[in-house]
Amino acid sequence: MKIDGIILAGGASSRMGKAKALLPFGNTTLIEAVIARAAPQVGVLAINVPRPDADKYEVRHSHPVLPDLYDDNLGPLCGIVTGLTWCKTEWLATFPCDTPFLPRDLVAQLAKQALDKPFVAKGAQVCGLWPKACLPQLKAGLESGALRSVLSAVEALGGTVCEIDAPEHTFFNINTKDDLAEAIRLSASED
Repeated sequence: MKIDGIILAGGASSRMGKAKALLPFGNTTLIEAVIARAAPQVGVLAINVPRPDADKYEVRHSHPVLPDLYDDNLGPLCGIVTGLTWCKTEWLATFPCDTPFLPRDLVAQLAKQALDKPFVAKGAQVCGLWPKACLPQLKAGLESGALRSVLSAVEALGGTVCEIDAPEHTFFNINTKDDLAEAIRLSASED
């Protein structure tokens, strides 16, 4: 199974006050920590960002930077539609930009269950595997407003939310400065 991947960095980072994906994390940035976990799991990895932020990411990363297809802030589904439009394979893996401890076998675990519908991780639904064939329905649902959340899209497409076998803090999500401090503490305990 050939799979492309995309890191979704299209959020407003309103609780953090600035683009959290570019914040320092250990000896690197938060998004670089996610790239280190995600890139080995897929053939080609891209980064999805809001249109106004594309230049900030292009100068920092060798991975393709994909600005949102839509101007409106439409959430993770916009990044998924953007990624499915770009990907050259039959499947797209999606990763959040603010979850630096992702399982190194996340895509393999999702792929074991994949048939022809999306599969997303329980408790971390942005982590998913999406068939390219669902693009027309996702795009129509996003444009009409019928689909607004990842879970509504998974349900509409007959997909599955599945358990991922991973350590407890695997899907620790960073939204605030306190979260970032806790993630740095957790990272130090992993070394």
